[in-house]
Amino acid sequence: MRDKSFASPDDIDLMALWATLRRAMPKLLVLTLAAGILTYVVLSMMAPRYTSQAEMAIVAKGTANPFSNPNNPTAGLDTLPSRMDKEAVNTHVHALLSSNLAARVIKELQLDSRREFNASLGPVDSLDTVMRLVGLGGSRPGISDEDEALKEFFSRLDVYSPAESRVINIQFTSVDPGLAAKVANTVAETYREELAQATVAETDTVQKSLAPRIEALSEEVSKAESEVANFRAKAGLLRSGAQQTPLNEQQLGDIASELTRASATTSAAQTRAKAARQLLSKRAPEAIPEVQASPIIQNLIQQRVTVERDLLKLSATMKPAHPVIRQLNADLNAVKQQISAEVANLVAGLDREAFIAAEQEAAIRKRLDAVKIEVADSGADNVELRQLEARAAAKRGELERLQAQFEANRARADGGVVPVEAQIIALARPSSVPVFPRKVPYTVLVMVGTLLLGTAIVITAGLAAGARKGDESERRLREEIAVVAASDPAPVEASPPPLPRPNPETAEAADLAPAFRSPDALAEHLVHSAGTARTGQRTILASHADPATTVAVVRDAANAMTEAGAQTLIIDGSFDGDGLADAFQMSRAPGFTELISGAVTFSDVVRSLPDSGVHIIACGAVNASDGNVDADQLNMILDALDEAYDQILVVARAQAARAIFETIQGRFDIAIIMDNAETRRTAFSEHGTFLGFTVSDIELLRYETEVMEGRGGKAEKRWNQALRAASIA
Repeated sequence: MRDKSFASPDDIDLMALWATLRRAMPKLLVLTLAAGILTYVVLSMMAPRYTSQAEMAIVAKGTANPFSNPNNPTAGLDTLPSRMDKEAVNTHVHALLSSNLAARVIKELQLDSRREFNASLGPVDSLDTVMRLVGLGGSRPGISDEDEALKEFFSRLDVYSPAESRVINIQFTSVDPGLAAKVANTVAETYREELAQATVAETDTVQKSLAPRIEALSEEVSKAESEVANFRAKAGLLRSGAQQTPLNEQQLGDIASELTRASATTSAAQTRAKAARQLLSKRAPEAIPEVQASPIIQNLIQQRVTVERDLLKLSATMKPAHPVIRQLNADLNAVKQQISAEVANLVAGLDREAFIAAEQEAAIRKRLDAVKIEVADSGADNVELRQLEARAAAKRGELERLQAQFEANRARADGGVVPVEAQIIALARPSSVPVFPRKVPYTVLVMVGTLLLGTAIVITAGLAAGARKGDESERRLREEIAVVAASDPAPVEASPPPLPRPNPETAEAADLAPAFRSPDALAEHLVHSAGTARTGQRTILASHADPATTVAVVRDAANAMTEAGAQTLIIDGSFDGDGLADAFQMSRAPGFTELISGAVTFSDVVRSLPDSGVHIIACGAVNASDGNVDADQLNMILDALDEAYDQILVVARAQAARAIFETIQGRFDIAIIMDNAETRRTAFSEHGTFLGFTVSDIELLRYETEVMEGRGGKAEKRWNQALRAASIA
């Protein structure tokens, strides 16, 4: 089904706007040319201005800070974040724009004696002369030469810092390129001199305050160091070694180290003795490491092995009671007893070693406890001594820092080397290219702006004068359709009885789409398809049949739908002025094409068929087959008709129907092909196509007719009958 919410047209008549703009274009071009000429003349009367730029970099002063220690490699870094942030750079920018600095530069370069900075001395260029003649130039009354010079100076000075940098650009503009460069350089150098002088004055102030403090600190350091020496001698807290550690603390450390070694020895001896006893109890003395390392036991084990081998060898040939066998058994028992005795002695020796190590560890612990008591007794003295030493060291460090700072400041002051935060990295040079006025670019810019502004004004005036037609036109169109549909349009004059209907048959299914052979059956299907829809059902009928047959079928079907209670409208949809309405003799009367073009209203084109409630709109007399049909206007008309009629039946020959279908992009509910046996397969070449277009959500139907005879036979009679029956005054 077609989209019921299709938007209405854009409401702006572009052709009317273009015509309005085309009529005003000569005046716009003349105005644009006049504005360009005037701009060029005015710019030519102005003296060219040149701009020069000097660059300064803001850097950390480092050791230039008179309060920092010159011997400290990180001196000055603590001041870097606060003195190098963007706020600090902005501070320098504002300082360069100070009135004191500007007055100093004006005085040094005698700028107040130049016409550019003192309007009372005369005009600067031709434009200034003209402005003075009309009373708009010259110096203002009541303002001094100094204030006038300052005002002009700041109007030509531009100081700024580029983003994400510590560079400051100083730009100055003047009619004299040499003066522009000289002023920019003078501003930078003068500002740097002021910073240097401020640093020197700061250093002198610091030197005067450092001298008495250094003298007082020297006396305090001497006194503190004497107190440390006297207390150490009195408390007996002697020191030795490179670290100057007290003797009792050194002894305590040595004994602690000795105790650690003794504990390790005792633990190892006890572990070996315990392991040997465990292996001996398991009757595996050979696994004891000390047994394996003892040469005596290893020799005895070798003897045992030899005796056992001989005994095993002779036992194969001799009996146990043999003297040799007895002797070997006796030797074997003796060797085993010796091995057991040696192993027992070895284990006993391990126990003795563990006991001796434990005794030594206990003795060392007693010595350590005694030394700890001595150190604890001297703890209070050590605490007091450390306090005295810390006080003396602090005073000594402060004295050394102040002395180094005093000497560094004196060297800077004597040598005249004072680091300054602002460093000049590029001096300004005279420019040979003026920055203002640029005659050609500015003239072109003014002309383009004038043309665009004039165009905007013309378009706005055109819209205000009636270029928009949108919602109000559509509202009036819907109201007009409602009035016409509710009234009884001008009826046609008397007509003969209706045309005979083709023999109706029940609708049967064709190969490609449902087919009908009866107007009543077709009407019944259309009424049933509409159901209870809120908007009208829109149907297009493309006919391959002759006009008489087409008119007869359409008229009978429309009458049947009207009798069923559906308000029905027939539209002859031919754009060429030669449609099926020829059978109604309506082709030369105003109709559908005039309605689309806006030349007529609905009341001018809607007619009523005789003895019927069916309304009809003829094709019209205007030829619109050249493609100039306004698709938006056509859509708006059909959408408005949907609200006034239940059934809208657009009838046309196949070619004209295809043009309508393409123009409104297939916005129909039902598409019908009227054909006969000769043209049956020309419209639906394949399933889902209509007149060559692939469609979806549209119900496709067919109406089958009989092949008509030639014009000289029955066809001629039926044609003439149709003309007489459907004629409209």
